[in-house]
Amino acid sequence: MKILDVGCGDRPKGDVNVDLFFYMKCENFIVAEAHHLPFKNSVFEIVYSKHCLEHLKNPLNFFKEAKRILKNGGTLECVYPTDTMLTKKTIHNLLNLHWSSAFKWKAKLTGGDKINYGGHKWQLPNERVHKLLHKAGFKEVNFQKIKFPSIRMDTDRKKRKWKIFLNKYLPKWQIETKFMAKVR
Repeated sequence: MKILDVGCGDRPKGDVNVDLFFYMKCENFIVAEAHHLPFKNSVFEIVYSKHCLEHLKNPLNFFKEAKRILKNGGTLECVYPTDTMLTKKTIHNLLNLHWSSAFKWKAKLTGGDKINYGGHKWQLPNERVHKLLHKAGFKEVNFQKIKFPSIRMDTDRKKRKWKIFLNKYLPKWQIETKFMAKVR
């Protein structure tokens, strides 16, 4: 087995796909919890997870499980929202004229360490994630910032013109972080 996608939702990308809920029929889908992965030791080359980490009760347990099922030289690859995502989401909704969404999320900006933004249990600054990965036994970790335009593009050409103009002058936001951690 090569790639395990943990928290795949309705867009599975792995050779084996795991989620806590059954979203759709697909081959190699297993209903399981990320904290207790039902696999033997050292079976995967890559454990991939996108927008799952912030929903877990205990990210450290997931990191330990990922390390256990990864082969020597294997990679844990995760993408998760940054702690600036709440501010960005509110501003994005305002700029895209989604007023009710913007003000709904504005109330959650002062959330402290634990938040509930779309079911998110944690804000995950890179330093904290790095400490958890080190504690789980990962030594080689690389972080990458993923930036997006401030305003989402429409297919409607009239609406799109002014958004292209604004995107030229507005900063690109760091909305996600991706890390790759190697097992040695």
